[in-house]
Amino acid sequence: MNRKIKIALFILLLMALGFFRDNLFVNVNNLLYNKFYNKNASVIWYLSFLSNVSYQTMYAAKWFITPLFTLMFWFIQRQFLWVIFNEKKVTNWLSVLYLSLFLLAGIFFVAGWALGDINKGYVFSRLFMGLLQSPVACMILIPTAYLYKQTNINQP
Repeated sequence: MNRKIKIALFILLLMALGFFRDNLFVNVNNLLYNKFYNKNASVIWYLSFLSNVSYQTMYAAKWFITPLFTLMFWFIQRQFLWVIFNEKKVTNWLSVLYLSLFLLAGIFFVAGWALGDINKGYVFSRLFMGLLQSPVACMILIPTAYLYKQTNINQP
C-alpha cells in the first residue's frame, strides 16, 4: 500500500477513534448523571443496552475503559509514527511520553487523595489521561522528529 494512503488511513483511524471515544464517554456520563439523579433520558441507539446496567457497574467500567482507550491510542500512534519515520527511536519517544504522562496522572490523583482534595487531584489526573486518549502525542512528536532529523543531517 502507498505510504501516503497509509498516513491518510491512520489519520482517519485516529479521528474515528477520538470521535467514538468522546461520543461513548459523553453518553455514558449523561447516563450516569440521569441514573444518579433518578431522571429518565434517552440514550443513543448503540448504547441502549446500558440503560439496564447499574450506576455502580457503569462507573466502575469507566475505570477500565479509560486505560483501554489509552492503549489503543498508543498502539495506533506508534504504528503511525513507524509508517512516517521507520525509526525505533521515534516510537520509543512515544512510549516514554505515554509512560511519563500516565505516571503524572497517577501522581496527581494520589496526591489529591493524600492531601484530602481528591477532586483537584482528579482534575489534573484527568487532564493528563485526556492527552493520552488523543492524537496530541503525534502532533508533538512528528514536528519534533522532523526537526531532530534535520539537525542531525546538517551536523558534520
